[in-house]
Amino acid sequence: MVSELHRLSERWFQAWLDKDAATVERLAAEDYLYVAPSGLTLDRQAILAVIRSPSYRLDHGTRTEVVVRAVGQDAGVVRHHYQGAGSFEGTSFTDDQRCVMVWERHAGEWRLVMEQCSFSSK
Repeated sequence: MVSELHRLSERWFQAWLDKDAATVERLAAEDYLYVAPSGLTLDRQAILAVIRSPSYRLDHGTRTEVVVRAVGQDAGVVRHHYQGAGSFEGTSFTDDQRCVMVWERHAGEWRLVMEQCSFSSK
């Protein structure tokens, strides 16, 4: 399970770099929620609107310190350090964040239920 969750979290990350909205849509649970470092929350529809937006772009991004932990047989947590840069709606951004992803397996399929990212302390 740990290797499968590692692979799925990598697929999620690569989908954002590639602007692959179909993969994000497929992997996000119906009740998916993203909590940004600012405290802003985005549900599944809002996050899909971001990745589908012509104004959204990631120029680069890397994940390090990836740790995957099973929580029972049908849930897992992936934490990592993300650094990247891009732009959205004409505003450039640079990210340096610690993130946690919560995955759940339902009817044999893994879905991302929640992500929360916090600004990394330097």
